[in-house]
Amino acid sequence: MTRTRDDQDHLDASVDLLAEATAQTRDRFEREKALLSFGEYLSQVLKAPTIQCRDTARYIRDCFLHYGTEEVSRPYGKRTRYRLFDCPFDEGRDPLIGQEEVQERVFGLLTDFVNDGATQKLILLHGPNGSAKSSFVRCLMRALEDYSRLPEGALYTFNWVFPTGKISKGGIGFSGSMAAADLPTFAHLTESEIDARLTNELRDHPLLLLPTPERRSLLDKIFAETSLRPPASLYDGELSPKARTIFEALLKAYHGDLSEVLKHVQVERFYVSRRYRTAAVTVNPQMRVDAGMRQLTQDRNLASLPPSLQNLNIYEAMGDLVDANRGLIEYNDLLKRSPEAFKYLLSTCEDGRVSLDLMSFQMNAVFIGSTNEKYLNAFKETPDFSSFKARIELIQVPYLRDYKLEQHIYADQVSPERVDRPVAPHTDTVLALWAILTRLQPPRAEGQPKAVMEVVSKLTPIQKARLYADGIVPPGLPRDVANALRAAVPEIYRETTQHPVYEGRFGASPRELRAALLSANRRPGYRSLTPMAVFEELDALCDQQSVYEFLRLESERGYRAPRAAIQVVRNWYLETVEDELHGAMGLVDSVRTLELFTQYIDHVNHYLRKEKRLDAVTGQYQDPDEKLMSEIEGRLGVSPDDRDDARAGVMHRIAAWRMENPEAPLDYQIIFNAQLAKITDAFYAEKRSVADRIKRNMLRYLVEERPGLNEDEVAQVERTLNALETDYGYARPCAIDVVGFVLKHGLDHRTRK
Repeated sequence: MTRTRDDQDHLDASVDLLAEATAQTRDRFEREKALLSFGEYLSQVLKAPTIQCRDTARYIRDCFLHYGTEEVSRPYGKRTRYRLFDCPFDEGRDPLIGQEEVQERVFGLLTDFVNDGATQKLILLHGPNGSAKSSFVRCLMRALEDYSRLPEGALYTFNWVFPTGKISKGGIGFSGSMAAADLPTFAHLTESEIDARLTNELRDHPLLLLPTPERRSLLDKIFAETSLRPPASLYDGELSPKARTIFEALLKAYHGDLSEVLKHVQVERFYVSRRYRTAAVTVNPQMRVDAGMRQLTQDRNLASLPPSLQNLNIYEAMGDLVDANRGLIEYNDLLKRSPEAFKYLLSTCEDGRVSLDLMSFQMNAVFIGSTNEKYLNAFKETPDFSSFKARIELIQVPYLRDYKLEQHIYADQVSPERVDRPVAPHTDTVLALWAILTRLQPPRAEGQPKAVMEVVSKLTPIQKARLYADGIVPPGLPRDVANALRAAVPEIYRETTQHPVYEGRFGASPRELRAALLSANRRPGYRSLTPMAVFEELDALCDQQSVYEFLRLESERGYRAPRAAIQVVRNWYLETVEDELHGAMGLVDSVRTLELFTQYIDHVNHYLRKEKRLDAVTGQYQDPDEKLMSEIEGRLGVSPDDRDDARAGVMHRIAAWRMENPEAPLDYQIIFNAQLAKITDAFYAEKRSVADRIKRNMLRYLVEERPGLNEDEVAQVERTLNALETDYGYARPCAIDVVGFVLKHGLDHRTRK
């Protein structure tokens, strides 16, 4: 076969590529110190003692800290977010959204385990289906996989290595003449020089090979300079039964010479892996045991063992608990099992041991489980619950109650990479907002400051949602009441967390809403994926009362009313879109409105001080412009008799804000949010007829083949469409769907968001 020049080039390239990959793999193997003798490993321990002398609880806690933290400040409080749940190791793919309270609780329990020196409890995450319990554990396991590949996350266990008979007898060795007695270790022998290698299925820590007195002395020195206790798994630990059997047999064969025994030890680095069930195992609620044992068969490995080991009955453990040792084991939907199926966890969590028929072994793992509220409540009624209670730490995982966080759950699903047609702005927001409205509970006024009791008792679901997400209080409140309400938000947020029907226990699940979003994308009659299609899907979902429990709850004060919430969100969406349409039309400019109000404040300031102001245009000192002030006050609904009081109130509000925020720059958009909204509403009312005409022209222009518009009208429509796309993200297909919806469902009156 004749080889062409191109064939030869490709062959040469493949050879070069293979050589490069081979060199990189070898370098990485050596850099990661994948195989060590026991002496080499002990050197690693002395170089980084606190890294190598960790139990699993501290290892996972260190993993939390490795990726860093950030303080997140929201209206309902400040929390610490552990960045590992942002999945920076995986380019941010599939992060955990929110749930900082859960992160703090789990980290706190890990810290308790570290301080106690032992893991004695099972962490049980409980909450409604789809509240991110499994997502929490999945993120943690992914982080452990990444961390275990870093130098500071290196994990080691050991194998038993037995050289070939030729080396043992001195016939063939390194350089052709070295006998086994002359070798410092068998750890680095090649495969051809090894007759048998026995792995350590429980991944025992190599330090357990040291006699207990010497090991304890080493640990005491290491931990003497810290505030931590040595982990019980190392301080009082022991080898697994198989490793202990081999160790003792070798020690007898070598007449107590530990150095000869340790020659057979090959310390091996291992990596956490969910796929290969290495120190990261999820146990589903099947009815089978989680650990077992078997006698090793007389395979080549055992037949090649030294005579002193061949007659031993060597058993090895197997199963989920074995695979998870030195890592994390998750019991998914734990309480779907009968209590009889997991009673062993009582003793396993308490003393860290698993007992089988012919052996028992020590566990060094963190146990975490999940369950929904239905099974937890049923479990609490059983006689077994009292036995488990002291060995389980319950952590509540509710649905999110912040629609801006909830929105992130769906944002990826409506990305251009996932959807094959244009997506209208706010599609994910309306879904998130409706989800939150189905989960909120009526706030309780009891225990609140007197100034806010009445306001709290009258909060509507949408007002409560905005209070949680943005800290925006209902319009028209006196400044002191508004400030008191903002200060009360953390307490309002926490008030039902200990209640059996806690806020976030019931409501629409993100799982169901992801499915609704996919269905909305297939809805006929739309040129894009739009909130209108989402509303139709939500209407259909609300017809399934027999399927979803939250649809059958009794409503109270507008809460727990999913179908009514659709109209609430629809109104919110209409107001939002109208704001954007009017902005794109150039009829109302929020920046210009703020500039106008800023001018008003300047004139009011000079008016109250009875001073002339310098006109920037004329360069002359003139009296404050009464006409400008009166126009603004007219749009604010201030009567002529109340204008002096209103003007004084403006300056008092600025002074009060400055006292509360001495370091922050003045932000009139925040200080006068309600007033600016009212001015904008007044502008809308004045120009509504013009705006409606432009909307109709837009729809005709986009839909009709011959819209019959004049040149000026076409130019106005084009300017609006371009502004919608560049400033607000509306592609042309989205604009058609949205403008038609606004014209069909436009509000008779506006209520500010």
